[in-house]
Amino acid sequence: DQRMDESTTTDGRVHDEDSLEDTGIVSVDTAHTRACTIARENWLTHVKWLDPPPQAKEYLARINWLPDGTVCAQWQNRLQSTLVLVRIDIAKGTTRPLYVETSDLWINLNHMMRPLPKPIHPDECDGSSGSSSSRGPTAAEQQGCYQKLPHPLPEGSFSFLFASERTGFSHLYLYTYVPGYNEDRAILVRQVSGGDWMVESIAGVDMKKDVVYVTGTHESPLERHLYALPLTNRSRKDSAHDSSNNTSRNTSLHNDGNDDSMIDSPPPNSGGGGGGVRRGFKQVISAFGGGSKPRRNNSSMNNNISADDSPTPDPIKLTTEPGMHSIVMDDNCKYFVDTTSDLGQPTSVKVYKLPEIFPFPISSHAASPSGKLKKVPRNNQENSDRSIPEQRLPAAQRFFSLFDSCRPSSMSSPFVNTYNNGSSSSAEDSNWLSKLPAPELLSYPTSDGTETLHAALYRPDPQVFGPGPYPLICAVYGGPHVQRVSRSWAQCADMRAQRLRSFGFAVVKCDNRGSSRRGLAFESAVRNRLGRLEVLDQVTTVRQLVTRGIADPNRVGIYGWSYGGYLAAMCLCRAPDVFHVAVSGAPVTSWDGYDTHYTERYMGLPADNPNGYRESAVFDHVPNMRGKLMIVHGLIDENVHFRHTARLINRLIAAGKDYDLLIFPDERHSPRRLRDRIYMEQRISDYFLKNLCETNNANSIRRESAGYSTSATGQSGGKGSVRPMVGHL
Repeated sequence: DQRMDESTTTDGRVHDEDSLEDTGIVSVDTAHTRACTIARENWLTHVKWLDPPPQAKEYLARINWLPDGTVCAQWQNRLQSTLVLVRIDIAKGTTRPLYVETSDLWINLNHMMRPLPKPIHPDECDGSSGSSSSRGPTAAEQQGCYQKLPHPLPEGSFSFLFASERTGFSHLYLYTYVPGYNEDRAILVRQVSGGDWMVESIAGVDMKKDVVYVTGTHESPLERHLYALPLTNRSRKDSAHDSSNNTSRNTSLHNDGNDDSMIDSPPPNSGGGGGGVRRGFKQVISAFGGGSKPRRNNSSMNNNISADDSPTPDPIKLTTEPGMHSIVMDDNCKYFVDTTSDLGQPTSVKVYKLPEIFPFPISSHAASPSGKLKKVPRNNQENSDRSIPEQRLPAAQRFFSLFDSCRPSSMSSPFVNTYNNGSSSSAEDSNWLSKLPAPELLSYPTSDGTETLHAALYRPDPQVFGPGPYPLICAVYGGPHVQRVSRSWAQCADMRAQRLRSFGFAVVKCDNRGSSRRGLAFESAVRNRLGRLEVLDQVTTVRQLVTRGIADPNRVGIYGWSYGGYLAAMCLCRAPDVFHVAVSGAPVTSWDGYDTHYTERYMGLPADNPNGYRESAVFDHVPNMRGKLMIVHGLIDENVHFRHTARLINRLIAAGKDYDLLIFPDERHSPRRLRDRIYMEQRISDYFLKNLCETNNANSIRRESAGYSTSATGQSGGKGSVRPMVGHL
């Protein structure tokens, strides 16, 4: 996980020297307990040390096991602009690179390295490029290599799927390694997915049906769905003439005349296979019966050009309900568990059975079929058009419901299809749902008109607080690898936002440039200058709401935690005319004091970007601050060390700026204990009430919220006691 709040180093500082990692192998006979004990106690004398690749020796990013028992290791250089996939022969202790990927931005790691059960010959695929994956021969040599591959492929050949953001969006590519061919490098066979959307995970691969199941953003960056894609697209190939196939391959391997551009060919992105849940899930299932524009990486990638230009069929959407879907599929690709939620729709968990046959369109230019899952009808009656597939495709059926947040009492047996009993939500369930209204989703352009921003607005009850304008509070995170705005129940269950809304504040979340799930161009806009475009986009959000008559421009606050705490402080200092109050939780105040792997991915090396590091720190902007600032931090924060707050306080004192400080001596990166959490929430809400609301109104609201108190022992002080928040701050 590359989010800021999950990435740590030993001392939390950016170092000038390289941090080299060593890789070693220890053989253990797992059948004998004594052998395991000896290996564990004397591992240093038995280890075989392996040399990292010279162009990427700083970070060992992933380890993946191949079907033949060998190992693939993924290495990155310190700038994270180069990724090398290395195959390790455990018996000999030798390594050989399979391919190299480079980028002029950075390479995001992922978990989409998926070895396939058997190798795939390029002749089996439509849209094959047959190009080298890295530093291989020229295009003509690659074509010759491709044409003379034997049938069948020799022993030791294997194929794998890998993800890359080479087109600006994360997509899957199919590779085949054939011993002794292509200078012993992997061959790019075909691009499996493409377009201005992201593949986020591989849910399953069914080679018999020629299907890859993935989750992604094809429908919308605010949603996540399950899709099906052809692995080889052989249905299209079988329908075409051999001559047209050969022509297609020849044109896909064109040489632009620049031999240098055909040398560094860096394929897919990082990954790490794996699913510890899958094996147990398979056993359980057997018991049941059975818009941003893409930015290409400006690096030397000859195979990227040919593969990206080859046609890829549109994915077939399998999940019908709008919202965010989290999928776990069994190894045989017969069943999957769908954990889903939407705005106004709490989380539910259902099991579906996939169809036995799943056709794909013959032509990639034909109308895309939108395969839909067929729901098991309530009371054996179809009551929704959404339960009818748009195409005559075999429908997946819902096996049963594991959990439904609206009907927790009816989930006593997971083997019972609870929807067949015709029961409806109780009045109590409807009551608590009405107290957590879904926010409004807004879209508007950035100040320069280059991108579209998405926001979620929590509007106060107009019957209680009038039509507005209201005091506004921006809830921010704003950093890479995090998305705050989506069609999910988490929006409704944001208890801090809901509580502030109930006090008469309009609360807004905006995923500024730099946030995730929008493509590499949207994310990399903040490169080398953190805290600049993020602030501009939050300012744009405030102005949008002021223009619409929702927000009072003279009463604007902001809060955030971790990267959001950094951004809250930066907004108060860099846009003092817009933001008047800020609550900054566990903020990074200077990027020279944070985790190396995280920071240098976006900021580069300190010696190479001194002005960027200085401008991206809060310190030099402190003299501009005019509003009220409260800093919240745990003294034993293991992620963003308290040193960040201490350095900021020194700058505030030097500039003669008032500040408020809330310290939790026994808490880490975020308060976990109930009494600390409730105390913090009360202090935050009181801070905004005191500094953003009119005096009389603020006092009245604080008196009304006095029932939301908890004693030091954690016992409720009134019938309206605050419940602890859950999830990411």
